[in-house]
Amino acid sequence: MGVSTLRGAFKALAVAGAMAMGMAAGVARADAIKVGYVEFPPYSYTENGKPAGTLIEMLQKVAADQGIQYTLEGVPARRLMAGLPEGEMHLFLGVKTAKEFEGTTLASANPIDTVEMNAYALNEAPAVKAKEDLTGKAVIALTGFSLGGWRAWMEDPANKVTLVDARTTEQALALLEAGRAPVFIQWSKPVQTALEAKPMPALKTTSISSTPVYFVVSKKAPNAEALLAKLEAGYAKLKASGAIK
Repeated sequence: MGVSTLRGAFKALAVAGAMAMGMAAGVARADAIKVGYVEFPPYSYTENGKPAGTLIEMLQKVAADQGIQYTLEGVPARRLMAGLPEGEMHLFLGVKTAKEFEGTTLASANPIDTVEMNAYALNEAPAVKAKEDLTGKAVIALTGFSLGGWRAWMEDPANKVTLVDARTTEQALALLEAGRAPVFIQWSKPVQTALEAKPMPALKTTSISSTPVYFVVSKKAPNAEALLAKLEAGYAKLKASGAIK
């Protein structure tokens, strides 16, 4: 076999190998589940361009244990609520009570975390224990968050709530301080994180509820039931071993 023929054979092998590697990489990308998360520190957020937070760290451990390939994308809450049922995203670690999730998603049997929701006001603790306590009031809330069903109730015109929307917890606290509304409804940990950077001594709190967090899988995810089973098995195993607190 001549030198030119050998070179041609090696070139053909190299091209074939590159194509095979490319196809394998393509399969890996196709098999990776798409995980959507919202900016909800300290649970999930973007830091220096990378996903971070307690739920993200927990997912990394479970995925590694179960051999689950995934990609992470930070998205606005409204896009996630719409995208998960449609299969644009396959997995969300959060509340399962959004109306968009009814009949379109699967959720883990047991919670993987809990988030506390509070009402906030200045100088005096707000007298808010139930949704009905907000009737006829102006309330600050972050846009796109279901707040365990509270937002849908507040959006119902029959309940006469004037919603003041905020994009971030920091903006909501600024609106509260500016007197735009007397009450701010939000999960506790994002507020705690915001207050570490900018304390508000006059801020008073009333505990409203404790909401469980779940693995929420789109029914349109590839092998949705099997994926959820692997997530649950990995979480249970790592929780029992102490690898997840």
